[in-house]
Amino acid sequence: MATYTDKLFKLRNGRWEDLLSDEVNRDVASRFAGRSVACVDRTGSGRYSIYIANYASGKVGPHALLEMDVAASDPARGIVVLVDVATQAGVSKYTGGRGVAVGPILSDSASDIFCGNENSPNFLFHNRGDGTYRDVAAVVGLDDPYQHGRGVALADFNRDGRVDIVYGNWNGPHRLYLQAGVPGRIRFRDIATPKFSMPSPVRTVIVADFDNDQELEVFFNNIAYRGSSANRLFRLIRREHSDPIVEELNPGDALEPEGRGTGGAVTDFDGDGMLDLILSHGESMAQPLSIFRSTQGVGNNWLRVVPRTRFGAFARGAKVVLFTRRSGAHMRIIDGGSGYLCEMEPVAHFGLGEPWGGGKRLLPPQSSPSTQ
Repeated sequence: MATYTDKLFKLRNGRWEDLLSDEVNRDVASRFAGRSVACVDRTGSGRYSIYIANYASGKVGPHALLEMDVAASDPARGIVVLVDVATQAGVSKYTGGRGVAVGPILSDSASDIFCGNENSPNFLFHNRGDGTYRDVAAVVGLDDPYQHGRGVALADFNRDGRVDIVYGNWNGPHRLYLQAGVPGRIRFRDIATPKFSMPSPVRTVIVADFDNDQELEVFFNNIAYRGSSANRLFRLIRREHSDPIVEELNPGDALEPEGRGTGGAVTDFDGDGMLDLILSHGESMAQPLSIFRSTQGVGNNWLRVVPRTRFGAFARGAKVVLFTRRSGAHMRIIDGGSGYLCEMEPVAHFGLGEPWGGGKRLLPPQSSPSTQ
């Protein structure tokens, strides 16, 4: 149990006010110990629900799914009535909830939900298409029942058009799952090398193309726990008709062997096309934020796409695919989840490699991009 309830702030009456403090929402204002949250468009309407991964104890503290009761609400007057639809949607589970990722993992466009859990199997909630979910983690090989999940991220590591999953286990083997199979017989296969899977006190896992060379990197943000614990960085190099090469890199200043790492995220602060890595610290010792930038790939091309819903909101849970003549398809997921102790920007960032012939020739994007 937490010492105070969850908060949901809305700009109302010229100030930020907590909707969960309103009398009409007292019944859904949870005091359970939350770990991660996610925005989920479960019906494809463009209206988001908020998925909450709580840390349960026995039959206390189930995962929740809050959304606006349209019939009972009057947003124009600032009245927003919230309801927990987790049981109706099929996601009311009791577990040690940790990391959450949201996107079209198994579905063509609908939002599925992956939960990396502690002391119990992971969940992969497959969207049935009607706003309800079925947990298929064991069926597709993602349940990992004896580990303790933390940070998680979605990506297409071998560029086959399928969504893959990478996550870290607390002082357990880290996983790099590629999706394979055909509809109805999907399986995820762990291709983590011994170095990649090496256990660590991991918190956040981040996937990004830090040097804009068209190959994705995976960053493990660790916490110095009972001694030093350096952060780690890997590059996934795509190969035709084979698994990617998993190459360990030197993270430079981001090694932080004494860092009490908790959360982390990437964004482009100054609009120069190079991603900045922000790491937060604390819990066991006060430490300031760190901000890092790659020293490689400064001259490489890049593209940033910001997809939006028909209402103008950031399209969390969207899939963005970019094609180049030379390297084919590249996929990014606008993750509606928080990974763990973090929240990523709702931007699809693509590194395009070195300029050639005046720059990469791209097929016309379907959204207004910021580009170089």
